[in-house]
Amino acid sequence: MLSLRQAGILDVSDDVVRCSTGLAGGGGGKKEICGAVVSGIQAIGLRHGRADKSVDRKPAMELSGRLVEDFRERFGTVSCRELVKGFSDFNSLERKEHCARFVGNVAAWLELTLKVRETDA
Repeated sequence: MLSLRQAGILDVSDDVVRCSTGLAGGGGGKKEICGAVVSGIQAIGLRHGRADKSVDRKPAMELSGRLVEDFRERFGTVSCRELVKGFSDFNSLERKEHCARFVGNVAAWLELTLKVRETDA
């Protein structure tokens, strides 16, 4: 979320950024679903999610599903463990640079998709 804010894609509060901190490393460093993907889903929810049951959740669900599918198609998986396979030091600069391309991909996808969606509305 911090990367999305720094890139100017989302204007979110410090609280939202703090809430996303634990997503890094596939959820607390456990290497499950890629934190970039989960942050992307959160960003979609911020723009198209619902705050109560009277609002349709379909737009957020469809966009989130598309993000997951597009990421998986491009990189072969959404599993952090698989994406970082081969890096013995999870805290290394090389691994961080490797993951930066996933973050950048999600950021670019969101920028394009959210802008297109806003012009459709």
